Amino acid sequence: MPRDPARVSRILSRAMGAPAHIPHTDRRAALLAEAGACGAASVLVFGFGSALGAGTRSHGALRYLSGWDGHESLSLLVLSPTGSRLLVGSPFMMPLAARLPADLTVIDARPPDWHRAVQDMALPGPVATVGFDEMPSALHARLAPLADGPSLDAQAAGLRLRKDAAEIAAHRAAARLCDDLFARLGPELARRASAADIQVELEAHARRGGADYCRTWLTIRPQADYCRYWLAETASFPEPGDQVLLGIALTLEGHWGHGIRMGAIGPLAPDHARLHGLVEDMMAAALRALRPGQPLAGVEAAMEQTLRASGIMDAHPGLRRFRNGHGLGHSYEEPILTDAFPQHFDTSGTAAAAAPEVTIAPGMLLEIHPNLFIPGVGGAALGEMMLVTENGFDSLLTFPRSPVAWA
Repeated sequence: MPRDPARVSRILSRAMGAPAHIPHTDRRAALLAEAGACGAASVLVFGFGSALGAGTRSHGALRYLSGWDGHESLSLLVLSPTGSRLLVGSPFMMPLAARLPADLTVIDARPPDWHRAVQDMALPGPVATVGFDEMPSALHARLAPLADGPSLDAQAAGLRLRKDAAEIAAHRAAARLCDDLFARLGPELARRASAADIQVELEAHARRGGADYCRTWLTIRPQADYCRYWLAETASFPEPGDQVLLGIALTLEGHWGHGIRMGAIGPLAPDHARLHGLVEDMMAAALRALRPGQPLAGVEAAMEQTLRASGIMDAHPGLRRFRNGHGLGHSYEEPILTDAFPQHFDTSGTAAAAAPEVTIAPGMLLEIHPNLFIPGVGGAALGEMMLVTENGFDSLLTFPRSPVAWA
């Protein structure tokens, strides 16, 4: 639905007063209050499980409100004045669902039957929605007629803008696990195994360390060309002079950790050192702009100004890059915060929707990752988890950003 700038502004203003810790029951109550302010009485919250990783936002909203992860299955959270119910889409998930707190009533129901289960609840209306834009079409056709209220996706996103104490602790732990994987990359490269095999070892280590989910990209090439994720594109073996770029995205108790580091097998080539220097300059510009009370759009603008002033885009019109940053939380790309960072892969000429005006505030968590790839030359990328504090920011990753010369 079209964004209402005034409504988004009101949501952002309310989010600035978030308390230090918010239990799931209070989060659900806050969303019901938002529903009431929009004239609705109940809310249906759809969510995929975490198995889609960065490919879903609906999981983040559902998990924030319930603590539930359906993994490979679909779930529907039903909120009303009479209580909270969770429709679990897979019978294989019921043993896990039985561990949820008693304030959340668990119902074993297959998705094709959800509309009947919701009808039987006789929910007071209007019934608002969250996550319906990701719902499979056949399921949407059955449930949409029962949801006669507004979408509350923006309101649910507003509740998540600032992390509470428990969330920050989980993200710090996720960052430590990322640091551990960066430290293990050197010994893995020394084995001279394939990039694919190194990914397997790193991701397995993350899972042993408590990660719910871990996906890496590992580009080992004479000239780093793009983020290489999959088995079909990571068969290469490390050779002297190769560039090495590693990106890590994992979750710990549903909270994302993310980072990017780079280096080479042996000394970094001069061209690659210059590329690293440019993304380091972009990072420095972003961090100068990352201050409470300043516009979040200024962080992206600072990186773009640095990139354009370098002249590299004019010298290399084929330069490719992904977005310079995004919000982090229960979603890999947290809504609202991510809107401030356009996806630079999207070069179709279609105008992007205007991002809401967000003022940087303590408790916001961002991934800042300037990056660029030039065909025939090489690539560079750095990624940092930045928690906004009262006086500036705290970098949650500790592994050095300087390029590593691996043996």
